[in-house]
Amino acid sequence: MNIKRKISFVFKTAIIICCLIGILSNILSTSSITSILSFYTMQSNLFVLTFYLLSIIISQFKDNWKDTEVYYFLKGATIMIILLTFCIYIISLNPIGFVMDANVNTSSNIFNISNIFVHFINPIMVLLDYLLFDEKGHFKLKYPFLWYIFPSLYLIYVYTYASQGGEFFGIGGSRKYAYFFLDIDKLGIAGVIKYILLISLFFIAACYILILIDKILSRHKSKKPTSQKDSSI
Repeated sequence: MNIKRKISFVFKTAIIICCLIGILSNILSTSSITSILSFYTMQSNLFVLTFYLLSIIISQFKDNWKDTEVYYFLKGATIMIILLTFCIYIISLNPIGFVMDANVNTSSNIFNISNIFVHFINPIMVLLDYLLFDEKGHFKLKYPFLWYIFPSLYLIYVYTYASQGGEFFGIGGSRKYAYFFLDIDKLGIAGVIKYILLISLFFIAACYILILIDKILSRHKSKKPTSQKDSSI
């Protein structure tokens, strides 16, 4: 195992640990585990945790795991799913004092450990992992609309959860639908659709920006003298 591969393994292990810290710290401090696990933030962090755990396990049995299309499709999806958490929180939720559970001290929520990990540290580490260790040039133009399936599934989940009597116990969001921009009762169907379209366009645009960066970095690397291909985890 070369130096870069060792560092990559350590970094991915650190991501797993950070995800566990963020997820467990929220679960241990919540007034409702079902509620806290029903937020997109928590589900996106669980997605990251699952991807990295499986990736490390699969790589132990499949040496060319990082050379497969499945890997890069799932890696791109993981990046965008967790970055959506980061962006929505920064742009829409933190400015209104949003917290996922009323037990959290709202005056210092942005500095709360459970909040920092799930909204800031984990998204940034996933992006850095891609920038530092992944081979570039594998993301395809068709991927954004396929990646969009994952956050779209959350809409099905949250409205199913609400229809079954599920509730959320946060502050600054919706008691019934988790986030204010999904609250049909207050915004109406047209109002919710407007927000969903804006978020959808933002997500797709961000996906293509990622692909553009991926292509630019790939071309930049191809101009350098060829060297032995790295097979980091």
